[in-house]
Amino acid sequence: MDPSGETDERLALAAGTGDLAAFRELVERHKGYIFTLLIQMIGHRETAEDLSQEVFLKLHRALGQFRGDAKFSTWLYRIAANTVTDYKRSRANNPLLKLLRFGRDRAAPIDDNPEQRAVAKEGQEQMQQLISKLPDKYKLILFLYFYKQLSVQEIAVIAELPVKTVETRLLRGKAKLKQKWMEANPHEYGSVMEQNEA
Repeated sequence: MDPSGETDERLALAAGTGDLAAFRELVERHKGYIFTLLIQMIGHRETAEDLSQEVFLKLHRALGQFRGDAKFSTWLYRIAANTVTDYKRSRANNPLLKLLRFGRDRAAPIDDNPEQRAVAKEGQEQMQQLISKLPDKYKLILFLYFYKQLSVQEIAVIAELPVKTVETRLLRGKAKLKQKWMEANPHEYGSVMEQNEA
């Protein structure tokens, strides 16, 4: 089959049977967004690059389990979110690793990511920086809401949270983001937030 003309779900099913061309097409379609998601959650380019490779390795191993009864993108974002969770847990449980990685992570500011600049609209780079400074429980939800335009129900599946919890965190996260944006742009607030909520 011609991979470029197929849906993600059909590509995933084909890749699960060993079709390497289908797998490569999935990687090409989603690597930019996965990298952006990871750098949003981690805040450091080199770490996000490492984790991005890990996400697609996990994807390759797990494709045989994909049955097509859910959106492929939701399934993939769940793998990415779980990879971030595992990474943060390993750092928290390994003080030595945290110290060894500190200098490398500090050397790669969030706005060094060319993929982010390519997909960002005016002002979104600053929004991403502001989101990255929020508590972890808001980061993934706001990213998926603003940049992937997912529904609350889809976000709940990815984050493995009740819909009501997602709604509450989205409301509170947007309020915190609005406050930080106004503090950073006292004369310009409005246009970017309205653009993202449209």
